[in-house]
Parts: sequence; C-alpha cells; structure tokens
Amino acid sequence: MVIVGLAGSGKRSLCKLSASLSEAKHVTIEVSKKYTRKDFHADFFKAMLLTITENKKVIISLSDRDLISDY
Repeated sequence: MVIVGLAGSGKRSLCKLSASLSEAKHVTIEVSKKYTRKDFHADFFKAMLLTITENKKVIISLSDRDLISDY
C-alpha cells in the first residue's frame, strides 16, 4: 500500500492507525546523510525478521524525503 498526500496531512498517523487496527508492527525507517544501501538492507531485514520471530504483520513507513537515487 502506498499513501500519497501533502506534508502534514497525517500519512504517518494513518500508517500507525492502520497498523494498530490490523494488529501489525509499525516500523519507520529513518534515513540520515551517512545512511547506506547496506544500512537499508539491514533495517529491512530486521523488519522482515519480526514477521518470522513474532509471527506478526509488518508495516514499513518510509518518507518521500528519504528516497534517494544512486544514478
């Protein structure tokens, strides 16, 4: 699922609410200047590991400002 909207319109709150209603774990990936592709893979792996270890659904939240390109 992708949620699109203006900044400040409550997209993150909607993700948290939907995670709560569906009894899923909400995971936010925060990107910094020194964040690498390897860091993303590690964070994504940790989120996916929750589905195995806790047998839960996982909703991953990633902001549009955190999307970067290697090209």
